[in-house]
Amino acid sequence: MERIETLNNGNRMSTQELLQLIQSKIDAGCTEFEINACGQHNIGGSSWAKDRNKDLKFLLRNPGQRVGAMGMKGTSILVEGSVPADTGWLNSGAEIIVKGDSGDTTAHCAASGEIYIGGRVGTRSGALMKHDPKFKIPEFWVLKNTGSFSFEFMGGGIAIVCGYDCDGLKSVLGERSCGGMVGGTIYVRGKVENIATCVEISTLDANDIEFLRSGMKRFLEKIGRAELYNELTNFKEWHKIQTVAAAKKERMSIAEFREKEWIAGGIFGDFITDDYAVYELAGTGDARCRFPEWNKELCIGCDICVKNCPQKAISENYVVDDEKCIGCGICSALCPRQAWKMVENNKEITK
Repeated sequence: MERIETLNNGNRMSTQELLQLIQSKIDAGCTEFEINACGQHNIGGSSWAKDRNKDLKFLLRNPGQRVGAMGMKGTSILVEGSVPADTGWLNSGAEIIVKGDSGDTTAHCAASGEIYIGGRVGTRSGALMKHDPKFKIPEFWVLKNTGSFSFEFMGGGIAIVCGYDCDGLKSVLGERSCGGMVGGTIYVRGKVENIATCVEISTLDANDIEFLRSGMKRFLEKIGRAELYNELTNFKEWHKIQTVAAAKKERMSIAEFREKEWIAGGIFGDFITDDYAVYELAGTGDARCRFPEWNKELCIGCDICVKNCPQKAISENYVVDDEKCIGCGICSALCPRQAWKMVENNKEITK
């Protein structure tokens, strides 16, 4: 392990000097670092190994902002103590562990990897989290609470706010949480108030509990608080927050939408009577350009494909009805394990 002191005889190493030193050590073959920092920023995330088969490990003390920013898969960062703003900004696969508090905009724009915070996080944390289906879904774990405006414009990923040591707070998510949220899931323990109208709070199902139970053990071990496991796995105290659309169990058909939600009689109701028929623009069966194939060995039974297929072409046993399937590829794009793959259809269309 390479040990770096950034303050020597009263002289502080600049951020640029530190990052260049780290990179030179990596290029020379070093992969593990213990760094006693003095407010230098961008540590960890901006470093990479030319040989991507080598993982990088950082043990940090007293770092500045943007710890692990743009961190990549194979990078592991452990911070002893607390950190200022932008921890895990645009995280792209790194594992970031902070044993203390983390400042504003923690996990801002996180797209993959895991961020574990052993204390509180500041305002606008979790904002703009996202998920590219090609990569592992980002996870953001917080032991205590968030500041206000948390999870603004969240588009994907999973956040877990444990609400530990927060009995005196009005809301463990602060004020005006979830504004503009369009995707993702937030699991929260404790009181929640003043959240946006675009989301709904619901109780946990069996899959939620299993995810939290297994993930909680890992999280608490990472931050050195394993003794809290029993207290934080009383799932009667937990809730799930999702967007209003995602919280609905069944998708509404176009006919139902027109009858119940749209303008009465339709926008041309004064001139015609709508029969609610939907013209089939996309072909099914042999007319598809491609079709999905399912790999049983990779499937984890999450049913994301079943719930999100726009044609309801996938059965609970993951059998595809070719007369309903249009080959859109949504099942393949959303599957967290790539159990579905799209295959080019070379069959000749018969009349």
